[in-house]
Amino acid sequence: MKKLLLTAAAAIIALNMYGQGQGTLSFTSVGATDPKKIKDETGAFASGTAYAVALYWGDATQTDPAQFTQAGGSATFLTGASAGTYFGGGRTITTPGSAINGPVLNFQVRGWKVSSGSSYDSASIHGAGPVFQLKTKDPTDPLTTAPSLYQAPGYVGFQIVPEPSVIALGVIGAGALLMLRRRK
Repeated sequence: MKKLLLTAAAAIIALNMYGQGQGTLSFTSVGATDPKKIKDETGAFASGTAYAVALYWGDATQTDPAQFTQAGGSATFLTGASAGTYFGGGRTITTPGSAINGPVLNFQVRGWKVSSGSSYDSASIHGAGPVFQLKTKDPTDPLTTAPSLYQAPGYVGFQIVPEPSVIALGVIGAGALLMLRRRK
């Protein structure tokens, strides 16, 4: 009997060490109010395939968005009255090293102008919302629905803007120095 208990305990420990939890959510902002919509560089709501949006995630203790991982592919924006919103479908996130299904995770939504780059990191015209937390759905629970991303309390819209170039920042700095010098 002791061998059986020790074997069962060892199996449970091994499963927890190498376990992978999962959480699901709906990567959408359809139905969002204006403060939760995403704007383009002109201040209008982003619309159509000229702009893309992607979801990035990290565990609940990870607060540095540079360490986040992209969850699935990117989505484009809807048009017309739904401009500023997107529908990227359901996303399942596997959390290695965790046996918890439906964990609380940190998320960030990032958008970019497709003509300025094929991804958020390569685009020169881009923007990102703040990091926020959301409890994902346990995929083994058939009685609950996956939460919609935009319904998380910390989710807010943002604007996709051109990245300032180093030269432009240098010109601004030099101008500021000249103005300070003229004052003296």
